[in-house]
Amino acid sequence: MIRLIKPLENKSDYNRLTDLFLRCLEDNESFKFLSYSLIKFDKETIENFTKSHKEQGIFYIIQETNKIFYGVLAYKKNKIQGFELFLLAVDKGHQKKGIGQSLIDKCIKTAKTENYESMDTFVFADNKKMLRLLIKNDFMPIDIQFHARADGMDLIKLRKYIE
Repeated sequence: MIRLIKPLENKSDYNRLTDLFLRCLEDNESFKFLSYSLIKFDKETIENFTKSHKEQGIFYIIQETNKIFYGVLAYKKNKIQGFELFLLAVDKGHQKKGIGQSLIDKCIKTAKTENYESMDTFVFADNKKMLRLLIKNDFMPIDIQFHARADGMDLIKLRKYIE
């Protein structure tokens, strides 16, 4: 099931979201795509990060089966800066099963329903899976930030115009 959650209002969702982030960040392959600093996150850091998201206008769409979260998409929205796909993470054991695509579909539908004309996202240049998924969904590169990650990897900004 795909649904929007409010982790600060539901302790069970908060705990399951934290668990999913910890699982995704334990995998070195996924971790490097989720961290600018390349410093490992502990549970306390993840919890504090999640607690601060409400003030930043961040919302979560999750994919769950039998009350276990396997994928999360976080997005930010505000009338001045627009709509941004902020984060997409899928548990390593559940990748290549359409979860990421389903989360992106729900995110695009949300942006369209809320009358945004475009949505932006940032992806590290070495995250080929995510780049392929976004390009397949009509996101186009519009900018690049050179040497954005601690190891010197570039960050690509992509945009999708909503029909």
